[in-house]
Amino acid sequence: MAKSINSGNGLIHQITSGTAGWLTYEQMRRATNNLNEASLAKPIEDIARGQGYDVQTEFPLQLGKVGRPKSIDFMLVNHEKKLVVAIETKFKKLGCKMAGSISSDASRLSRLSIANIDSQIHRQMKSRKRHSIRTTVKNYNITRCVLVFWYGHSIMEQIRNESKYIKMAFSKMVKAMLPEGVNGTPYYLGQAMLGLIATKPVANNIGSLRAGSTKTYRRFWVASFFYQENWLKIP
Repeated sequence: MAKSINSGNGLIHQITSGTAGWLTYEQMRRATNNLNEASLAKPIEDIARGQGYDVQTEFPLQLGKVGRPKSIDFMLVNHEKKLVVAIETKFKKLGCKMAGSISSDASRLSRLSIANIDSQIHRQMKSRKRHSIRTTVKNYNITRCVLVFWYGHSIMEQIRNESKYIKMAFSKMVKAMLPEGVNGTPYYLGQAMLGLIATKPVANNIGSLRAGSTKTYRRFWVASFFYQENWLKIP
């Protein structure tokens, strides 16, 4: 089981790294920073499919007893590895308020189970609509994460409003990102986000943190927050 779970984390590390590179390419190709969450669907799908996953976007789920079904941004299934990877994505533009929060997505993912997903797949199998995922995933392992994109140091204002558990995870990834001997103070963190001091790519059991490689003053960043048990405590 551990091997499958690690495979899920490995896929997220690849998506984090791959989309950071794609954002850099698009930034340089277009000479613009006018990208959004929707534009990231294709590179995420391409990377997942390249690693042998079926991909369904906006995967509907009824997690409560009433109300309209919510949806998960990306549901990825690898039948060979018997693994499901559920991803919620957030995009923080410079000077714009993020829609929702990282914490709210983390809380929703914490209630997600293979049973929820399998039930929805069975409903899809009975419908006449064509879906990417139409095979049962009973007894599969599950990996869950929130994938976050931002530009420059715009994420800092968002992190200040997140739950303490997301703040803790972000702080740990930032400490792993900074060069030896550099403290994780707001000043040095801001310098790192702006590309003014060197940073290291992060890939561990908390998540991933990657910067786009660009000579522009502000760069794109990508972070993945892996499911942690403390997400269950998020209101």
